[in-house]
Amino acid sequence: MSSRLFEGFPPQERDEILALGTPQVFRRGEILFREREPATTLLPPRIGPHQADSALRRGRTEGEEVIMRYMAPGEVFAAVALFPGGTYPVTAEATERSRVRTWTGEALHTLVRQHPRFETNLLRIVSSHTQEALSRVRELATENVAQRLARTLLRLGSQIGHSEPDGAVLVDRITQQELAQISGTTLYTVSRTLTEWQEHGIVETGRQKYRIVDPERLGGLAEGG
Repeated sequence: MSSRLFEGFPPQERDEILALGTPQVFRRGEILFREREPATTLLPPRIGPHQADSALRRGRTEGEEVIMRYMAPGEVFAAVALFPGGTYPVTAEATERSRVRTWTGEALHTLVRQHPRFETNLLRIVSSHTQEALSRVRELATENVAQRLARTLLRLGSQIGHSEPDGAVLVDRITQQELAQISGTTLYTVSRTLTEWQEHGIVETGRQKYRIVDPERLGGLAEGG
């Protein structure tokens, strides 16, 4: 998988850019950075044949923790480090053992000067994340719980899911509590809704696993059908 950060770069140039970064490994549960800390580092997940793992970004709304986004292999986060004086708007935690390559703010500014396309790609990524965040706000304000949960599962399926030969999509290593936090609802409601969907053959649930058996029907639920 190639990161959007390197779109348009030939392999040799991409490798030169990667060489300016510092490889790091984070254990499951380890904090990559914390909300409101000075934003000093850009963190794109490792590029290579054995990419693995993901991180999640957590924020707080009126004192309650919410999960903002899961970052899949190949995605870039903490782009706020591009802007002097910025702070991290959320906390990032490794959901499993994760390998990343980081660039300090100083190295990042050097890359931007030497490779204008790098900055262009980075800003496009920031724009897409902003659009997704705005969509999340709209969903919380206008959609019912079933719609939000359906969208959450579909979004996770797209970001970190695994497609199966029969068309199903498997999303794993996500707890029901985390689904509730992402969807803006309660653990009880998530459990009840998933049980109902399982009875109708839309999803199958297991321990931290959700097999989207019928993505089309789940998509209809996301649209209020």
